Amino acid sequence: MDANRAEQIMNSPAIIGVQYRNNDVWIEDVDKETNTAHVTYLEKRNTLHVSIDQLIETGPVKQ
Repeated sequence: MDANRAEQIMNSPAIIGVQYRNNDVWIEDVDKETNTAHVTYLEKRNTLHVSIDQLIETGPVKQ
């Protein structure tokens, strides 16, 4: 994923699935200068600072 797409997902009114190391995460913040993002694991609720290129978009989440 690139920084622009991560920012689009973060700001989207729709819920778009994202994974980091095969775990579902929520993008909290994007730093385009360092190409990193703060993400929160949905199951564990802990926050990590990760490289954006390691995030994988999984598509829209049905509610």
